[in-house]
Amino acid sequence: HQHKSPMTTTTAAATTRKQQHPFRMNYQTFQRHTILTLLVIVLIFVSLNQYYLLNNAISSDAALNVAIASSLKAPVNKKWTEDELLRGIESNPDLLEKIRNRTKLKNTTTNSDTNHSVDEESDDEETSSNIDDNICKAWKLDSLSASFLWNTHLNQIFMASRHSQDGDYTWHDFTAQLLREYMTARRLQTSVKSLPFRYWKNVGEILDIVWKRYRYLQNKSQGKNKNEEEEPRKLHILVMGGSVTMGVQCLNNPVVKSNRFARRNCAWPTRLSIFLNTLVPDLVRLDMITLGGTNTESAKTIWDYALFPQDMPHPDIVIHGYSTNDMHVISEQQAIRKGITLEDMILQMNQNFVRTILRPPSQCHDLTRPTPLLLYYDDYVGNEQRQLLKTRSFGKAASLLANYYGFGLISYADAVRELIYGDTTEDWFSPNNWPDRQVHPGMGMHISSMWLVAYHFLTMATEYCASSFSNNDDDAMQMIPPLKSDKKLIGKPKPIPSGLPPALTNMTSLDDISTRWQQESAAAVPTVNLTACSETAATTTATTSRCILSWVGGMERTFDQPKHLEKRLKPVLVSNQNWQASADNSKLGFEATQPGASFEMKLPVKQLPVQTINLMVMTSYGDKWKDSQIRVDARVERTKVQRSMDIFGFHDRNTSETYNYQLKLLPNETALPPNDVLRVKLTLVGGSSFKIMGMAICDH
Repeated sequence: HQHKSPMTTTTAAATTRKQQHPFRMNYQTFQRHTILTLLVIVLIFVSLNQYYLLNNAISSDAALNVAIASSLKAPVNKKWTEDELLRGIESNPDLLEKIRNRTKLKNTTTNSDTNHSVDEESDDEETSSNIDDNICKAWKLDSLSASFLWNTHLNQIFMASRHSQDGDYTWHDFTAQLLREYMTARRLQTSVKSLPFRYWKNVGEILDIVWKRYRYLQNKSQGKNKNEEEEPRKLHILVMGGSVTMGVQCLNNPVVKSNRFARRNCAWPTRLSIFLNTLVPDLVRLDMITLGGTNTESAKTIWDYALFPQDMPHPDIVIHGYSTNDMHVISEQQAIRKGITLEDMILQMNQNFVRTILRPPSQCHDLTRPTPLLLYYDDYVGNEQRQLLKTRSFGKAASLLANYYGFGLISYADAVRELIYGDTTEDWFSPNNWPDRQVHPGMGMHISSMWLVAYHFLTMATEYCASSFSNNDDDAMQMIPPLKSDKKLIGKPKPIPSGLPPALTNMTSLDDISTRWQQESAAAVPTVNLTACSETAATTTATTSRCILSWVGGMERTFDQPKHLEKRLKPVLVSNQNWQASADNSKLGFEATQPGASFEMKLPVKQLPVQTINLMVMTSYGDKWKDSQIRVDARVERTKVQRSMDIFGFHDRNTSETYNYQLKLLPNETALPPNDVLRVKLTLVGGSSFKIMGMAICDH
């Protein structure tokens, strides 16, 4: 009663009543305090239930008590705080098996020398039958936190972190030190910048895909599947990125210099695929669309025109990994020329990509590409820029977009910055030769990134399962008292518009944001009844072409040799003078080798309408590329359309980058009619060399 309560009336009349009925007022206050206290106790009990399970087991086992005390370098204590327990477990992972046996916490994985899969046995048949259709209950995702699950499975995590090509676990001690000393659950948690709060439905669908396949594979191994039962598909993950994500310099490590891994095979996306499929065999298909020298602008082109391998399924999850390339000095120079900041330029480029990825379906053919769950991965710690504030430009822009559009954001940079700033000579987490100009970190970054992304997946799952999203809303609402009256209160927010919010620009204002969002959402309503779309339209492969010709050199393992490009271009080339497919420095493209070199393509326009010619061009430096310039001439035979543009392939920066150029064939988003012929001629009009890295002639 020494603290004033906002519920306490302080008027003179109330004071008089209190003096007249002191017991009555004190009893009412007591009731309120008692109810609040009971609520707090219930919340504390639920949140600390897992802590008591551990503590009760340890307090009843002298050996475990001594082991925890030894790990903490503290006196033996029969009651440990939750923080002490977690620190003790982190310091001594060998305690985990003993703790599991005492707490009866189900170990969801089993350990063997060659395979570490989810436990297929249950000691409780009744429990097993009740959880068959509930991944949240079966894997305890609804009751245990991500950090707790991570810490209590460190041994399985460590064993699953071994690369499939590291048979003798050469990097055993390096991996163990990374996991034990640096990538603890506390540090992993700092990388979780934003969860996909507008896309929890996607998270639920992903968990459903995982659970159906897991249960099918379990039943199959036990001979329980019905003969006619269709095999549920794998979870599909797509990682898109530049040279860092591709694994350039990944072989740098403190153990041994080895050529055991190719770049992409060493990189964190490949390691993530191995990690997930070791924990739960044959669960995930992960595809990498990575190419050095490309940034988010290239990613938008690749996604928009579906420039993927023909056999690649449409992804359930898309992970963006272009942060380092977006921070390139070339991007900074472009921003200066446009009179805007680097952060503003990064914001514009990435907002275009985000809106392209998250755009809801509006036509039947869009059903082949449903909106995926989008996650951003920020791996940039420097050092294109020397000033610390400038190195944060991508992180600031990504954070703003993630919170505005509601997608997920993971920050490797935030997780390791203090380690790097504390010792800029280290090279486990930062690029080799730091602080000299180098942007490609070594193996330590790629192993750590595998864990960071996996931990983000786990956090999404536990947050989803612990929330009402995974349960019946009516059941959840029973916890809230019913309304006392039917009176409608004014000022209640309207339902959130279903479409994407208006694009963020300097003109986006509080004055009209609500009106614009509602109007744009209404305008984005599908013009056709999507439920009535034919089954064929809804089940076509995800790579259904939007282009009459498309290729991107070196983006995939099956299209990284000159012979692959020659085969793709042969059907459309009608003339060629001094252009050839080349893959120097592992960069596949179509290259002019002599001044005046030219080639012409003839492309029939049949059923697919055509609007644009898109070129991905390498811009480079040095005598070979000096004054490099091409002229692009497009001519349509029947429609009599002619269009041209010039493109330069030289700059004064000592680096090679890929940039995108587009030539529109007709104004006002109109397309060429079918049954026509498009001719495209490219001529080297300046310099002695030029290189095209990709091409897409498409319907929009």
